Amino acid sequence: MFHHKAIQKTIAAATPRKIVILTSHVFLPGYRKASVHFVAQNWAEQGNQVYFTTVGHSWLTYAKDRPRFLALSAHQANHFELVRQNLWAGAYLPPIHAFSSGNAVLDRLSEGAFRLYGSYLPKFAREQIADADLVVIESGSALCFFDTVHRYNPEARLLYFCRDLLKSVGAASVLESIQERAIPQFDTICVPSRLLAERLPAGGNVRFIPQGVDARLFDKKQPSPYPAGSRNAVSVGNMLFDEDAVAAMAAAAPEVTFHIFGAQWHGPLPANVVIYGERDFDSIVPYIRHADIGLAPYRMTAGEVYLSESSLKLPQYSYCRLPILMPDLIPYTGKNAITYRLDGEDDWRGKIDAALALPHSASLRKGIMTWHDVARQTLEAAFEG
Repeated sequence: MFHHKAIQKTIAAATPRKIVILTSHVFLPGYRKASVHFVAQNWAEQGNQVYFTTVGHSWLTYAKDRPRFLALSAHQANHFELVRQNLWAGAYLPPIHAFSSGNAVLDRLSEGAFRLYGSYLPKFAREQIADADLVVIESGSALCFFDTVHRYNPEARLLYFCRDLLKSVGAASVLESIQERAIPQFDTICVPSRLLAERLPAGGNVRFIPQGVDARLFDKKQPSPYPAGSRNAVSVGNMLFDEDAVAAMAAAAPEVTFHIFGAQWHGPLPANVVIYGERDFDSIVPYIRHADIGLAPYRMTAGEVYLSESSLKLPQYSYCRLPILMPDLIPYTGKNAITYRLDGEDDWRGKIDAALALPHSASLRKGIMTWHDVARQTLEAAFEG
């Protein structure tokens, strides 16, 4: 006989749901994918109706990121468009929006702006929230809509898709206050890191579900983008990017080319460093698959070591059997870790040689989840209880 919870999980997995996601990420060609994109896609593939709703943008975005604003305006501004089967994407684009500045004075002034901004959503979003089975709020600016979502649909299950500490991403203090008050009211909080869970405010129903990889993309045979016989290291993502560390690596190993996706470079650019900016994830996959070394150059504090579990790049590198260069502050126990001192490393050549010599073993893939599994477990967690 099945256990009652096992029966509940079977029913939850088999019942199509209507899901609305609020996130500051965009679902557009040419822009990077985060875990929320992969989970949304897999929910849609599993038969659910998914409405991916971008918030935290406005006409102000034109000044900061003109291509992003123009792309959103052309395709998804204040309406949903079908981007693939069962998956719609839309963007709330008012004239102005509240934003986290990183400035202490502006941060104090932003509290009223966030509360005003979060008190309203346009009709295209309200209509889908009104009869949704599940509303997912991702950590960040989307938190300011917590009360508004609950007002539009008090019966919907509420899932907090918490990917990062708000302090780590420079979020305004008002968002931390909203998070502290809202956490006990969410039906479920899903985190990709136990260390992250320990640093959240108390009172929430927290579920740890690791990050996944898009196995279909990584298993697809693709030619190498690198010249034959060359040595290449790749870094993906911009969070806490340590430019100084990568510059030191490049100086120590002039025969290795360092390919940087997502992060900006501010100082003099070494001849063997290539900056690609933000790219569509599918186009980055061959660079990861065929690299010699994966870089996780985090400039972090002790309070940010949760990144060892929540990072997307670490399972991606491991799935591709790459050695990983990372700071020794990260408590990562994989056999492919080559650690360096976060401050004062004096043997960059030795670290790179150790990484280049490490076997690319198939055993490094062991235990890595796919996004299909992550999506299924997350949905089950959202409807438990």
